[in-house]
Amino acid sequence: MSKHGAPLLTIGLGAAILYLGAHAVTGRQGLVAYVDLQAQERVLQERVAELAAEEAALQARAARLTPGESFDRDYLEERARITLAAGDSEEIVFDLN
Repeated sequence: MSKHGAPLLTIGLGAAILYLGAHAVTGRQGLVAYVDLQAQERVLQERVAELAAEEAALQARAARLTPGESFDRDYLEERARITLAAGDSEEIVFDLN
C-alpha cells in the first residue's frame, strides 16, 4: 500500500467504526431501544399485576354468588338492591357515591 492510501484507509475505517458505534447506541436494536423496551416491560408487568388482582377480586365475588358452601345470601341481596335500586319502604338509603 502506498503512503498516500494509508490516510484514506484510516479515515474510512474510522468513519465505519463511528457509524457502527452510533448505530449500536441509537439504532432500532441499539442501547436506547433496549432501555425503552425494558421500561415498557415494567409498565406491562405492573398492568398484569393489576389485572391479576382485579381477577382475584372478581373470582371472590363470583364465589360468593355460586350455589354451594360459599353462597352468601346477604351479598346476593345487597347486589340485587344495588342493581335494581330497590329498597324497603322502612329503609332510609344514603347514596355515598
